[in-house]
Amino acid sequence: MSILTVSKLADELFLRPIVISMNTLALSVLISHVMSANGSIDWKPITICVTSDLLAMGVDHLKDKEEEFSSDCNNASDQRLASWFIYSRAFLAACAGLLALALFQCPISTLFTTTAVVTPALLWTTPIRFKMFELISRRLIGMFGRKKHQPSTSAPVLVIKRIPGMKSIFNGIIRGCGIFAIVLSALSGSGNLTDTLPSPWSVVQLVVWSTVNRTCHAIMTDVRDFEDDTKAGVPTIPVLLGSILKTKVILTACHMLVMLAFIENSYIMGSCLFATALVWMLGKHSPKKAFLFSSHSQSLFIIWYLLTKHI
Repeated sequence: MSILTVSKLADELFLRPIVISMNTLALSVLISHVMSANGSIDWKPITICVTSDLLAMGVDHLKDKEEEFSSDCNNASDQRLASWFIYSRAFLAACAGLLALALFQCPISTLFTTTAVVTPALLWTTPIRFKMFELISRRLIGMFGRKKHQPSTSAPVLVIKRIPGMKSIFNGIIRGCGIFAIVLSALSGSGNLTDTLPSPWSVVQLVVWSTVNRTCHAIMTDVRDFEDDTKAGVPTIPVLLGSILKTKVILTACHMLVMLAFIENSYIMGSCLFATALVWMLGKHSPKKAFLFSSHSQSLFIIWYLLTKHI
């Protein structure tokens, strides 16, 4: 087991969530800009998307690192390491405060949309026990059937992250469709929603491009962790396929299909080509920080679009 250090905690609890959430910032700014009736950028849905992303990633990383910290008895006396968990909780509390402030100024529909998007992400690694369904079934059996002594069995447990092959797909749907849904609900509630998106964008382009891009990036992080996931029995898509090469071929096909479907949009085309290049440049032996480029295969071209419109 690797040794927990201050630099590793700073990286996992702060650097990675912040850097990855910058893609959420770029995407939510783009969607807010092109879907706004007057071309303005509404800070409220952008704040909701970014803080929600930071909270989801931050809580997940905090749980993992706290388990790693408590598993080594030598860490108990290390106050430097312990202090980073306090900093992380303070950072997450600040994010929650900003999220609440933005939601307070949005219509109630945005609150419901955000809850639907964020809840699965916050419950990413939480075991969900179906005790309620077990109790209901037992009562029904007692009411309508003969009462027989049945051996007690543990209630089924669901962990979203452990559903075979679905972790990356859920990640892409939450980040891709979720960001669009939050911005849409905020703009429609404020009456600032446009009827027609500016060229070359469309609703279908934004949703499909974002969802596929985020899903493929999540699968690329699974490629990075292929050996560890195989040993631990984590059912990611590369592990289920049993091959990094097959995974990369599928990812390339996904990016190329999106590019061909929206070939008239040069920004999507450039993003897909860049993402495809990263698929083949990055591998299981690449440093973790190199995979952060994959998380921004959209961001660079969103910035390019925004600069061309405002310069």
